[in-house]
Amino acid sequence: MLRQTRTVRNIAREIADAANSAFNAYQETRVAEEPQITDRILGAIEGRMQDRQFGGVVWKALTLRTGPGVAAQEKRHGADLMGVLDVDLPGYKTKKGFLAQAKKAEPELRFSSNDWQRLCSQCKTMLERTPDSFVFAYSKKRGIRVFPANSVLELESRRIFDLYNRSVVSFFESHIECFIGDPRLNSTEIETLNALVGLPVERVFQLSARPSDQ
Repeated sequence: MLRQTRTVRNIAREIADAANSAFNAYQETRVAEEPQITDRILGAIEGRMQDRQFGGVVWKALTLRTGPGVAAQEKRHGADLMGVLDVDLPGYKTKKGFLAQAKKAEPELRFSSNDWQRLCSQCKTMLERTPDSFVFAYSKKRGIRVFPANSVLELESRRIFDLYNRSVVSFFESHIECFIGDPRLNSTEIETLNALVGLPVERVFQLSARPSDQ
């Protein structure tokens, strides 16, 4: 994205504040499973980002659920989430995305052998589609942390927090700044993604930016 440091930081902070506020439901044991946690987080971001204006740019967020049967496929070999950034501003346009799996994890705990093998398989499948693949770890102690999927495949300890990771605000700063994102993942239409990579995705999250005078 064009260099607008204050705008990028403000948007990333808004996203992170909404996500962390929604994540309290898991930390307070009001929700327990990854899909419900993810839905709360995305819903909170969507609500926070409706027509937010920073630096002459209007930002919006939209979450789409995919069709029947995709969720069951996802449990075997798909992705929990595809994030899409859609920027259409004077002098700069881009559409790009990332894939992510959500997993509950804690710093002191190992994944079981079966759960780790499953996670590695999911990471490998995502990475076969795009290098911009990540694991969103949900931790009651550490909050929401983001790990590169390729690092997960190299780890032997099965303790995901042995890896370098990022906060939500740091991750989305890099995504908006275009350090993170694959231009092939450029549509919120799940049919487009399936035609491109044959990968079932349960949720599609779009973040868009338009001039405020439109």
